[in-house]
Amino acid sequence: MKKIFTLFSIFALGTAAFSQVVFQSDLSTWAAGDPTDWMGSKSNIAGADVIEVPTASTYGASDAQLVNTSTTTHKRFTTQPMSVTAGTAYEIKFWVKGQGQIRTGLFDDHTPTSSFGYLYNSYITVNSLTPVEYTQSVTALGTNANGEFILSVLSTVGPGHLIIDSVSITAGTPPPPTVTSIYDIQYTTASPANSPLEGQIVTTSGIVTGKIVNGPDAGAYFIQDGAGGWNGIYVYDTDAVVAIGDSVDVTGEVDEFNLVTEIKNISAYTVVTSSNPLPASTTATTSNANSEQYEGVLVTVASAQCTNTTEGFGMWAINDNSGVIKCDDDIFAYHLTAVVGNWYMVTGIGHYSFSEAKILPRSLSDISLTGTAGLEENDTFTIYPNPANSVVVLNVQPDAVVRIYSLSGTLVYEAIGETTIDVSNFAAGIYQVTVLQNETTSTQKLSVQ
Repeated sequence: MKKIFTLFSIFALGTAAFSQVVFQSDLSTWAAGDPTDWMGSKSNIAGADVIEVPTASTYGASDAQLVNTSTTTHKRFTTQPMSVTAGTAYEIKFWVKGQGQIRTGLFDDHTPTSSFGYLYNSYITVNSLTPVEYTQSVTALGTNANGEFILSVLSTVGPGHLIIDSVSITAGTPPPPTVTSIYDIQYTTASPANSPLEGQIVTTSGIVTGKIVNGPDAGAYFIQDGAGGWNGIYVYDTDAVVAIGDSVDVTGEVDEFNLVTEIKNISAYTVVTSSNPLPASTTATTSNANSEQYEGVLVTVASAQCTNTTEGFGMWAINDNSGVIKCDDDIFAYHLTAVVGNWYMVTGIGHYSFSEAKILPRSLSDISLTGTAGLEENDTFTIYPNPANSVVVLNVQPDAVVRIYSLSGTLVYEAIGETTIDVSNFAAGIYQVTVLQNETTSTQKLSVQ
């Protein structure tokens, strides 16, 4: 059965039916230096930066020039208060010329208050000597008798800055959202590795792979829509009713917080189906498990040695000789059980917290012992490739005795002087390879996939 938990989609990304006109302004009527149907209580643009421009405009006798040369701080030019209704989509059409950035929005004083009751679309870059018509849509999350529609401006360039000719707002029904893949949200070659969709409202979908249970973010969760890098993401929604294996649709804002790409300010989520199989985990080393592509993605380190169980805040560290990565207790605590020197296979979700890359195991089944501290390892012989799925090559002496054991201690292979071994019939897992040569026994681990 489909379970639906919907708050309402913020921004309309498709085509809706708009018919009822709720606001029209050709900016021709001014009093005391301000347009009479604008400069609502949520305006924070100075009156001196809203300038009447008498002109042979497309509509009416005057235009409004908006000035804000700041490249970092936007200024709001809002309508006088009017009634808005939760779940209603509003199409905002406006004519503008000049040079700068502009976006539309709405103040509806909705809850949750993480966005302080404001909704915004993405910025449009304007660079035209003649008026151009643009259209954006916004769906109210709250019902408010004193809502205000917004023109937000940034980076205006003189002498023209941005000149608004007219604005028309109509009400209608929100259309179904367009789904954006997690890959399109996450993938980037930029440095820092911020999402190319940062600040935008998106709807995406995936399978819940883990849910935070410890700390202030308890309730937030991860979704993944396929195996491999760039296909997982963190959803910062501590109120969602989801479980591992749920297939969910999520609408919210793409944000970067302490190196984490996340979906926040959730306006809608839908649990489509439950008890789905999870995407396959991706094999990684302790060195590359901390790379950007594995953020929010299920990864498995085949065999790594515990180097520290007292990293602090419930963390323990592992190293497969390629570099150290920490395992955190955001989902499952194991630092009191881990033993320094023991070797473990660890599966978990790649994540950043406090700007540090980590793996988040989710349960005891994500952690298995592959070797103990009492078993010395050395590299007096080599195994290649490792991990393997067909044939491995050993660099050993012609009279070397080669034995391969399962982790339960069962001897599965024995030969003398053999350098090429077929492991295609071995069950997937970790094996112990021992080589006796020159009166010395050496041991290494072999991962068969």
